[in-house]
Amino acid sequence: MKKIEVVLVSVGSKKKQFGPIGHLPLAVLSLASWLREYGQSHCNIIIIDTQIQEIKASDVANADIVGISAMTGMQVELGLQVATFARKLNPDVRIVWGGVHPSLTPEQTIEHPLVDCVVIGEGENTFLEIVNAISSNQNVEGIPGTCVQNNANVVFGPPRAFIDLEKLPLPAYDLIDISKYSGIEKQFDYQSSRGCPFRCGFCYNTVFCGRRYRKKSSKKVIEELLLIKDTYAVETFAFVDDEFFINKKRVEKILDGIIEKGGFGISASCRLDIVQRFPAELFKKMRKAGVSQIFFGAESGSNRMLRKIQKDITRKDIIEGSRIVAEAGIRPFLSFMSGFPGEDIEDFEQTLDMIVDLWKLNPLITVNGIFPFNPYPGTDLFHKACEAGLIPPDSLEGWGKWTFQYEPDNPWLSDKMKNWMEISFYIVRFKYYLIRYQDRYPGSLRNYVLKLLTVPFNVSANIRMRKRWFKYAWEWKLFAKIVRKTFGFL
Repeated sequence: MKKIEVVLVSVGSKKKQFGPIGHLPLAVLSLASWLREYGQSHCNIIIIDTQIQEIKASDVANADIVGISAMTGMQVELGLQVATFARKLNPDVRIVWGGVHPSLTPEQTIEHPLVDCVVIGEGENTFLEIVNAISSNQNVEGIPGTCVQNNANVVFGPPRAFIDLEKLPLPAYDLIDISKYSGIEKQFDYQSSRGCPFRCGFCYNTVFCGRRYRKKSSKKVIEELLLIKDTYAVETFAFVDDEFFINKKRVEKILDGIIEKGGFGISASCRLDIVQRFPAELFKKMRKAGVSQIFFGAESGSNRMLRKIQKDITRKDIIEGSRIVAEAGIRPFLSFMSGFPGEDIEDFEQTLDMIVDLWKLNPLITVNGIFPFNPYPGTDLFHKACEAGLIPPDSLEGWGKWTFQYEPDNPWLSDKMKNWMEISFYIVRFKYYLIRYQDRYPGSLRNYVLKLLTVPFNVSANIRMRKRWFKYAWEWKLFAKIVRKTFGFL
């Protein structure tokens, strides 16, 4: 095998952030560590994260392979820009696409001239075999977990089995400049499991992981957390698992191991029905270990919509789960969605009522948004959205223009529903950011000044949410414009 150069690109736009600068590019970091561990050191690996750095000619001019990881929307557009740049500098480079979007639309993706191979699903073993084949001047066609084009024919390799997460090395953090991720020590991304066994109709994971849940052992998790903590002076770990609390015994062992070492900050995700089954002793361990935040997908305040989107929880679960967590002294963050196919204004009113009730129930309960539903290709709700009039893009470029923004515009929505969704989203985000700021600077003068300055917005928010006065909401459109201008997003 000849030694080859592999450039792995995580695509994201540069923007100012509220708090830590985005997330670590775990997908490409995991690929890189797997290549180093099991690739017989026959490749030189370069990682580019366009969130924090510009890609330069010297990065790709000598590359044999450029790997691009992308989710649907903006990342596809940025990935195509990277691919265009690489191909112009190096016509012979092999461009391999992976990640969520190419995995959900492999046949359409491979038709693009800037795509030589698609990795479907989990990428470590598949990408390793691609690298081995190219370094040996062999054809990549037929490799399990791939999609390639042979003349006019699209050729799929056999399905790829999932890897054993016990064999997964630590992500190759040393291949990036951690210091460029401002504040990341307060939100250091860590993955202890992959996949989710639940069936939410809007979630890409039902297709990407096939509802298969896999986990690292508690022993491996504790060892990795401690090593990362000591190496990078981490204060808080953000578990990026789709659902951290599925196996309660494993969670308890992890918490016990963390407590034994003195504890540190932890945030993770859970379901609102599962958390109700936790004993009081488990909450005590969470607090002692350093769990300060738990994230939940509430999605809707309407039981009818919760059934339609296959969330498999109820309004009662949302209220009770939030209350239990807050009373345990842990801040629950709840996210909602709106504008599902078949959702009417009465359903949405139930969501608004629930959010107002949650704000009153306990000051720790935090709603981080009522995000407009954006159909993800391949999911159950995507197909229902198409039946309701959605016309999806017919090319990779089209998916790059697919805007996951917060101005609802799906064809089944009435003008009234669009207006209610837009303004209520701005209001909820305002209250969310205010709480995040207060948490960051508790008891400070700047916090007190901010409270005084935002009194008119708080009054407006409470009245408009309670009375449903969403017309002529000029102050909230101004708020959204200022925040987007300042931070690049809302």
